[in-house]
Amino acid sequence: MYWIIQFIIRHRNFSSLLVTVIASLLMLNADLARQQAVARVLTISVFYPFQFTVSQAARVRRLFSENKKLREEITALSVKCAQLEEAAAENKRLCGMLGFEENFSHTLLSARVVVREPSHLCRSIVINCGKKHGAALYMPVIHKDGVVGKIIQTLSAISLVQLIRDPTERISVMIKKNREVGILETPDSRNFFIQCRKYAEVSVGDTIVTSGLGGIYPRGLMVGTVVEIRESSDPLFKDLFIFTSVDFFHIDEVFVMKLAPQWASFRSELDSLGYK
Repeated sequence: MYWIIQFIIRHRNFSSLLVTVIASLLMLNADLARQQAVARVLTISVFYPFQFTVSQAARVRRLFSENKKLREEITALSVKCAQLEEAAAENKRLCGMLGFEENFSHTLLSARVVVREPSHLCRSIVINCGKKHGAALYMPVIHKDGVVGKIIQTLSAISLVQLIRDPTERISVMIKKNREVGILETPDSRNFFIQCRKYAEVSVGDTIVTSGLGGIYPRGLMVGTVVEIRESSDPLFKDLFIFTSVDFFHIDEVFVMKLAPQWASFRSELDSLGYK
């Protein structure tokens, strides 16, 4: 019996032909009743399972096709939904910036961040506002939440902005409630602090703004808030650690203040004294 099964499996085509020929001869030589009986048996045992299998295969193929189409539609809708969410978030940001611009006394140039420094330090950005838009060296760059930095290089359509996170950057700030002046510093682009007199009245939560000294940033721009007060190595001073109001890792739109450095008007006098 085993060798018969092996022969049938090995010679499937021949076995199928042989079975078909035998069944045909039996059908030709049988009477009408037997032919009908054989036809019913073949229909139940061969043709119906074959037809069922073919129809199921077609149904599975159709389901796979529909599933693929649905996945493509879901992907397209997901992309469109993400784009709409981003557009809504951008619209919300722009509306906030529009309100900020309307309530601001200086002329502002709107700009978008197009390049970020590829580093966790995030010390500089590039904006799509250049000379042809009116940007110039040392113009302050701000956000609706506060000070961002200053322009240190300009091209026709873009400008390089040095952020206040840069350890080489120093800006003059003051405690808003008592006008105590200090210099904002950061050794690592993460921790910001200023030094003030030991007996100055200051507490956690006090607002820090620009002082207007230094000739770059006008007075009163938001910088941050005091989050910690420590004793300084100098007995005459204490260190105030600042949490900056601007999230430098998530800014997309900024403003350039169309404001020349305050010392620019004194350049001719400085030149006459021999200072370069």
